[in-house]
Amino acid sequence: YSGPLTMEQRCQAFSVANVEDKEFYSPLYTSKYPNNTDCTLHLEAEFGFIIRVDFRDYFEMEPSEDCENDFLEIRDGAHGYSDLMGRYCGGDFPPIITSKNRYLWLRFRSDETLEYKGFRAVYEYIVQEMGRPEIPPCHFETGGVTGLLSHTDIPQYRFNYSTTYRMPIDCTWTIRVNAGHKIYLFFEEFELAQPNECDVNFVDLFGEHRDLRSRIEHFCGSMGDSVITTTNTMHVRFYAVGQARQSKFKAWFTAFRDRIVEGVPEEQHVCYDTEYDCDDASCIDASLECNGVKNCRHEYDEEGCSDSDKMKFDIRSQHIIIILTMGCGLLGGMCFAMCFNCIRKLISDGRQIHENIRRSREQLEGGRPRSMVSIPSTASVPPRPPPMQPEDYISGHKPEGRTCVRVSSEESDEDDDIEDDLDELDEETSVEMRDCECQTRDSLTTQRDSSGQLTPPPPPPPTRRPPGVPPTMSHEQVPTPPPPPTHYARNHHALYEVQSDDDDSYKFRAHTIIHVPEKTSRTPSKAGKTTPDVLVTH
Repeated sequence: YSGPLTMEQRCQAFSVANVEDKEFYSPLYTSKYPNNTDCTLHLEAEFGFIIRVDFRDYFEMEPSEDCENDFLEIRDGAHGYSDLMGRYCGGDFPPIITSKNRYLWLRFRSDETLEYKGFRAVYEYIVQEMGRPEIPPCHFETGGVTGLLSHTDIPQYRFNYSTTYRMPIDCTWTIRVNAGHKIYLFFEEFELAQPNECDVNFVDLFGEHRDLRSRIEHFCGSMGDSVITTTNTMHVRFYAVGQARQSKFKAWFTAFRDRIVEGVPEEQHVCYDTEYDCDDASCIDASLECNGVKNCRHEYDEEGCSDSDKMKFDIRSQHIIIILTMGCGLLGGMCFAMCFNCIRKLISDGRQIHENIRRSREQLEGGRPRSMVSIPSTASVPPRPPPMQPEDYISGHKPEGRTCVRVSSEESDEDDDIEDDLDELDEETSVEMRDCECQTRDSLTTQRDSSGQLTPPPPPPPTRRPPGVPPTMSHEQVPTPPPPPTHYARNHHALYEVQSDDDDSYKFRAHTIIHVPEKTSRTPSKAGKTTPDVLVTH
């Protein structure tokens, strides 16, 4: 040959076998084989024969680990995806190769460096009793703008043959569309009888060649994804053995053209009048719009075709089922997390409340230094009387009602002396009382009697109304003082009530705190303190 050789010219000695002599050679035999060469050879015998290959004279190829550079690959079958029998390189002769059926598939490949002498091989056909009748290969050819591939394309007699002679179902569909187009394929149905058992059932998708290097996808699970080729040819292989022969699948293919092509002016990046724009930089045949098949990758060709289609929602779609399952799972997880946090918060709050109650009780029990005397009420509590007028404070008017007196005693056996002190205090003072709150506190100054006991301060001097002063005065003349804090009287002293003897006057209630010391010669009215221990407010 003169000038650069094409791949077909370089591969002729290998790919086109010498049928008369039943021999094949390395490329450019008897010269060294060229670099960057990739050739295939398909040997086929008649039914009832097998093939045997023997290498003669010499075998010289570039040696490499696992024969990654230059190699000769042999497979037991008619395709590049058939069972691998061996990959050979270096200077050692391969063993004699014998096929299990009437097909052999061979491939020669060289890299970009180092050229060696190559090899010569002879083959022969050997009679082999099959024990079963001949059946043609399971292969289908299809093309056009769209089409359907299905397990129903396989004739029933093949399933019967496979069951009777325990042979696998191994069928191939070849799809060829117009030049300049590519192929988009999606699965409408994909149901393998034994999912994830990749040795017994699967679907393989190949590009232009049916070998493993050209395999695009290998599906052996529960679903098959959509696939796009880079050329106008696709091969689909369906394999099933044993019980897996019940597997099912349906796949639609569509021929499309890329709208945007590198090197073409941008104004030409449009779909033709005979095409439909899928809005994803691809164009399909216009006849595919609203044909009931999702020919566009984003399904735009089926949108707005009818009112019923607008309302259609296929709940059985795998994508919808997956989305709904994930959504329900997320919603359930959120609900569980919210319930768990609420319950944990309620338990924590309950524990905190019980702890606060326990601490409050401990503080109350530890903060009561004096014993409390509670005198029960002899009558029901009367309704709230009207407020006292300022002149009542001056005239010393004593309203009718029950007087609530709170008593704190140093010793519990002094109860008999309490009433005497109360009577004496009532005679010496005319303290006006009303519905009020009171506060007690320790004396600002400390005085002790002759026995060393604390002496309470004397009560405030009685107030009398001077002659000539009218019994009532306006609120503007004498303002009512604000009540003092009452938390001491409420927290540390018990309440008892004293029934007033005056039935004609108004009824009031008051809280009074009186500290009663042990019996001494001095009376509370003669105490030398100027600051009282009893604060009475109204």
